[in-house]
Amino acid sequence: MSKTSDAVVVGFDLGHGETAVAWAHTGKNSVPNVIDLKGRGGRQHVTAVATLPPETQPPDAGRTGTVLVGEDAVWARDVDRLYLAFKSPYVDREEVRRPVHLFVGKIRQDIDDMRTVPAAKRVEWVFGAPSGWDRDTMDAYAQVLADAVRGPVTVVPESRAALLYARDAGEVRVDVDRLLGSVLVTDLGSSTTDFTAVIGRSARPFDYGTRLGAHLIDKTILARVVERHPERARLEEALDDTTERLKLELRCRQAKEQFFRTDPERFVRDAREMVVVTHPVFDATGRVLVVIELSGADMAEVLDTPQPALEQRSWRQAYRDDLIQAADEMPADPDVVLLTGGASRMRFVQEITSEVFGDDRVLLGAEPEVAIARGLALAGRTSVRAEGFRKDVRKLLEGDRIESLIADRLPALTDELGRAAADGITDRHIVGAMRRWRSGSIRTLNDVAKEVAAGVHGELTDPDNPTITKVVVAWQNDLLPDINELTRPVCERWHVPPASMALSPIRLSGSKDWRISVDVGPATGMLTGIAATVGVAVAGVLAMTLFGGGVAIIATTGPLGVIIAFVAGLWALFVGMEAAKERIGDVNLPAMVRELRSEDKLVAKLREKAAGNEAALATSLGRQFAADDDGDIARQLNQLVARELERLAEEAELLIS
Repeated sequence: MSKTSDAVVVGFDLGHGETAVAWAHTGKNSVPNVIDLKGRGGRQHVTAVATLPPETQPPDAGRTGTVLVGEDAVWARDVDRLYLAFKSPYVDREEVRRPVHLFVGKIRQDIDDMRTVPAAKRVEWVFGAPSGWDRDTMDAYAQVLADAVRGPVTVVPESRAALLYARDAGEVRVDVDRLLGSVLVTDLGSSTTDFTAVIGRSARPFDYGTRLGAHLIDKTILARVVERHPERARLEEALDDTTERLKLELRCRQAKEQFFRTDPERFVRDAREMVVVTHPVFDATGRVLVVIELSGADMAEVLDTPQPALEQRSWRQAYRDDLIQAADEMPADPDVVLLTGGASRMRFVQEITSEVFGDDRVLLGAEPEVAIARGLALAGRTSVRAEGFRKDVRKLLEGDRIESLIADRLPALTDELGRAAADGITDRHIVGAMRRWRSGSIRTLNDVAKEVAAGVHGELTDPDNPTITKVVVAWQNDLLPDINELTRPVCERWHVPPASMALSPIRLSGSKDWRISVDVGPATGMLTGIAATVGVAVAGVLAMTLFGGGVAIIATTGPLGVIIAFVAGLWALFVGMEAAKERIGDVNLPAMVRELRSEDKLVAKLREKAAGNEAALATSLGRQFAADDDGDIARQLNQLVARELERLAEEAELLIS
């Protein structure tokens, strides 16, 4: 954590209508601080910027002249150029790029001058973008912003900022598990309403809310004001000046906001209660005084006015329709509907959302107008911490601790695989092979050994073999707690719940349906690679079983023993006694010789010696597996564990606070 303790993140919510800025220290868990911006804006600025004409600039004004932002820009007289509501995905256009650069650069300079943000070796600037913007658009936007702040910039979807705000800002009471489920983020701004489905880490924006900006309500109020004005013709002529129209529309917006900040019961108790805002509009002959009046009935008419931009639907009907459409297109009903943006303060928005989804699912913070700014600061803090988290995870994965842990446990796996392969081999393979040898279907005893070895090899290399699968699963499950203990310190260092990085136990469903969520490839791959050596091991044990010492099933005494001894004696004359013993198994004995011992007695003798012989085979196979592994299992399993931990690390980033 010490590597991030000297970093500060600035979350810059540049909105179409309003802008807010917040900062957070990466070494602390406190709620991001909203910055009181310079000028008349306070905690929130109108997204407006103006430059004074050259003749009014002081000598040291510089290339761009004196820049005014927020309401200072709106209400200044004799400005050279006023830009309002300029946020747009078309950042390649001069009418977008220039005001963004001027506005952001001025606020950045004001923040520096006020020393609101504490000095730090590293300052991260994080801006938001609608979820519907593609990556290329966000990259182009980031380039313009980076030039304005004179430093690196990150642009993140505003839906992610909203989720982090809900989780960490302390203004919304919600269980983190609900935010990790299915969430519908509804960001109501001046120019657009963005609906974004967020499921886990995956965000899907819906594009049909983009025209549903709160500015349409402002324009409707403006149209009513003009229509009812006693000097309508003169006012309309004065509003041909774009700047004068934008200023009056801004006053209408402020009247709307004042209306929704007022206790609604006041309008219910007295129909004559209203919000009143006055504003002068200037023309060539003087000024026209405009009085904006909004009663409860007035606002109801405004909200029910058909909007050409919304296919003649009213604003609130369009909001309801788009909200329902967003819900219908989600895979399941959202666990949470999160309202952000200044327009979410409008009571009817909250009421409609609650009607559609229920009160228990709708979340709204105490200050939704600064929610995204705080969320962006949190996103930056999370990103810095996640960077350290990923670095520590990579360090763990690139080291040898996990591979060494796996290597230390391999003897247990090879022993268990040997036992799994040998257990029951007598009944599964040897009895049948000996019966076929006795009947003549198999020529020699060495052919018996080869057939048994082939059967064992087939079992070992069968990916659906439930016995081998259970061994591998049980071994890996025994390994998981130790691996999870290696990741625990990393999680604790970066405030990630250790459970989020824990490798899940592997479960087998049912006794016949062996569906598993584990890659047994490293183990079965090793088994596939030892085809020849399995045959050697099985043949060696069978040789002892059939011919050797006091446990020989094919006795070295009696008629069969005499024949074998006679054959061995003949071979010994040519190749020597030791070589002769090795070649006995290649003798194709006559049928009468094979039948000297009854089949029942042969099978009984095989089963009598089964436990000891299978134990010997298990030990032999276990040693062979261990000898043939050459470290491949540990390396392959380490790679599998690394991939899984990297996937978990990506998911765990959302849990970093």
